Amino acid sequence: MAESSDPQHRGRDTDALSSASNSSSFPSQFQAPRDGPKPIERLLSEDRASRIIPDTDSGTVIAYCSDFVRDFLRSDYLFCTSKMSVAASGKILALDTRFRNANAWMDERLAWSRKLTKWSMSVRYDKREVVVTHSLGGRLIRLLNQHDQLFTNVLGAYMAHSIDDAEKDDALIKAARHIRAIHRLCIPDNDRFTRDGKPLDADH
Repeated sequence: MAESSDPQHRGRDTDALSSASNSSSFPSQFQAPRDGPKPIERLLSEDRASRIIPDTDSGTVIAYCSDFVRDFLRSDYLFCTSKMSVAASGKILALDTRFRNANAWMDERLAWSRKLTKWSMSVRYDKREVVVTHSLGGRLIRLLNQHDQLFTNVLGAYMAHSIDDAEKDDALIKAARHIRAIHRLCIPDNDRFTRDGKPLDADH
């Protein structure tokens, strides 16, 4: 199985160069900080998740190196997976379509980034155990792992001058946008989707 599909993506806990910038606002003149993202003390929506009867009650450990993934895990992951667990068929279809689009984009961008000449460097990862209450939650973890794989590849290529500011920003901002789109789609209630997975609200 390809590395990008493994929800237990493992990092290197080394005191070396960190890539802890927020990918949604990755600065054009990047200076790598000395420390990685702050550890997550508590995941938000823990009470909501504990009230859900999960389809899949399993846990996994996710390693992250970017502020974007850290903040998403802390603030949005449990909300999304809780809403997925109680989603009706129309909403599930809408989410499945959104995941397919995001996966296709991530796979294409990762293939592009792997071909770039990059600086060889160690990146500091932190880890967090999360619960997977639905199969779509596992797909969300896969996307978060892919985001940080793209993050480290783009960072190394940028520091090696293989890509310019616009290419770097375009890759990281769009990667974050695809994941945020899934969060936005989780917000509407089940009655805001048609049976064939079309959101009734044009804003979603």
